[in-house]
Amino acid sequence: MARTATIKNKHALNKSNQAKEKKERHRAPTGVVKIKDQKGTPPSKAPKTASGLVDLLRKRNKKKTYTAKELNLPELNKITPIGVVKPKGKKKGKVFVDDKESMSTILAMVQAEKEGQIESKIMKARQLEEVREARKIEAEKKEAERKAQLEDAKDSLRKKRKRKTKDTEDEGDSLKQISMGGTKPCKLKKRVAFA
Repeated sequence: MARTATIKNKHALNKSNQAKEKKERHRAPTGVVKIKDQKGTPPSKAPKTASGLVDLLRKRNKKKTYTAKELNLPELNKITPIGVVKPKGKKKGKVFVDDKESMSTILAMVQAEKEGQIESKIMKARQLEEVREARKIEAEKKEAERKAQLEDAKDSLRKKRKRKTKDTEDEGDSLKQISMGGTKPCKLKKRVAFA
């Protein structure tokens, strides 16, 4: 590998190369030199008057105008018959109808479809309403069953309490009779029933 010289000023090398190239250009050519003919348009002659200058500027600034056919623009406000021309950029399914009767039949068919869709929406809404009402009725039945079960449980608890209080009263009465009937009077025990 050859050594590479480090350059402190990287632009200095380019300047020296440019200077060498200039010197080579200015040297006298060696050998036979051919003069090339300049091909192309001759230099334009500038108009001498101001009006000619204005005309020249108008010609330069004049923009080309395109016709509708060149731009492929569709003609407006016209209905093309069915099989005549495929309109550019239109959907494939479009159909243009000339006679009013067929147009009215097509319109009637479309309206019938729309009404059918609306009717189906109304039917769906009715069905949903029926389902909601059925769910409400089921929920009310379940609530009534729960309440009935709760009332049954409460009643059974109340009956148990009543039985306990009756038993304690009976025991109290029998104790009184025994205590009164016996020779030795004994003290009555106080009993407390918690609610």
